[in-house]
Amino acid sequence: MKIDLTHKISARMPYYPGTPKPESSKFCTIEKEGYTELELKITTHTGTHIDAPAHIISGGKTLDMYDIGDFMGTAAILDCHGKWDHHNRLIHHTFVEEFLERNPTVDFMVLRTGWHHKWGCSHYFEGFPVLSEEAARLITQSKVRCVCMDTISADRVEDSELPVHRALLGSGVMIAENLTNLDKISEEHFELYLIPLYIEHADGSPLRAFAKFLKGVIHAD
Repeated sequence: MKIDLTHKISARMPYYPGTPKPESSKFCTIEKEGYTELELKITTHTGTHIDAPAHIISGGKTLDMYDIGDFMGTAAILDCHGKWDHHNRLIHHTFVEEFLERNPTVDFMVLRTGWHHKWGCSHYFEGFPVLSEEAARLITQSKVRCVCMDTISADRVEDSELPVHRALLGSGVMIAENLTNLDKISEEHFELYLIPLYIEHADGSPLRAFAKFLKGVIHAD
């Protein structure tokens, strides 16, 4: 059993403030040219996507330097509903430390905040929770190779220095943002596939992200 964790790419999709708006148009049509082809313009960090260290770190590893197997592996959910500091909008290190003690060998840490329900409205860009810097540093000492989330960024919009990005990517831990449907996963552990485009020197890429289960573990809507 599988579940798609990807937001659909379209010209109407939300995009990070200050980045180019995604565009989609018919380059040719069946009626005129005899075939149809879509022209798509999108940045490497729009929609459901993954960040390589090169996104923030000068000389950092790019996605095309990874083996395809690095984008699949075991994952565990860290359910953050009601468990983050709403004043500072932080997921504290003690919460993350407990997760890492329970899951010492997982490849992917998946932060489930429920924020994907705001996708498509202006509130999606405001008030979302992020890891504290101390929590991010704890992750870099673990076997986690990628931190995934259902929010638009690993850092608060106002944090221009991008401390969480720098802590994770600077230690080689990738970041996957804008996942969806995490609330349909009822078990803590599953197989996760984060398949990026094979782009030369890629600092990031749109993803097709999906979870795979050995048995039925999906919530009914």
